[in-house]
Amino acid sequence: MSSWRDVAAAAAEQRQQLAPPEPETYGLAPDLIRSLRELDQSPPPRRLEDARQWRPVVRDALRIVREGWAARALTLGWSHHDLFGIGPVDDWEFSGLAVWLNGRPLLSLDDATASAGGESRFGSIFIRGGMGHGTHPTVTPVLLWEFAR
Repeated sequence: MSSWRDVAAAAAEQRQQLAPPEPETYGLAPDLIRSLRELDQSPPPRRLEDARQWRPVVRDALRIVREGWAARALTLGWSHHDLFGIGPVDDWEFSGLAVWLNGRPLLSLDDATASAGGESRFGSIFIRGGMGHGTHPTVTPVLLWEFAR
């Protein structure tokens, strides 16, 4: 029969041999996941008129990652800006999918559109590259974590 000290020493040795668990990346690049985690921990940007609007955007960004939508979109050709972009001044200039969702559940996604559920029985469609979501000659979007700095 082993003494408690032997058992404790064996447990400590076993713990040292185990590698720390890898954080979940949801099929995305580790630097993207790191930026999103930092975004989740950061306070709302000072430039916002209403700081209460920021947390829901961050929650939507994290939700599309956790639910696998972000990884799927990237394989379909969506860019990080399509998913997590915002205008350098505010969301009137450019809204990526996470900004546009506004708490609505994402229902489907293909190479050009995303569909969200909501109050209307018809839902809403995000058109990648569409009005306020695409190329604008005078607006270069930034990523949410850049906007938050």
